[in-house]
Amino acid sequence: MQAGIYFPLFVVLVSRDHRRTAVYYLPADLQSPAMFVKRAPLSATAHRAGWTGYNLHLDLPGAHRPVRLR
Repeated sequence: MQAGIYFPLFVVLVSRDHRRTAVYYLPADLQSPAMFVKRAPLSATAHRAGWTGYNLHLDLPGAHRPVRLR
């Protein structure tokens, strides 16, 4: 991400009862660094201790929304 290289993003949502699903797509060209907010590292007792991921903020003003595929 620091190099500005993004991959197409697929978001799959499934309801708790597994009866409803939705698939969203956001092309790499429409992503911005502001969408990815670094999260806190995993605790020392976690399987991958210290690993840091990102939370996605898809509701930023002026940002492109993912397209629902299904």
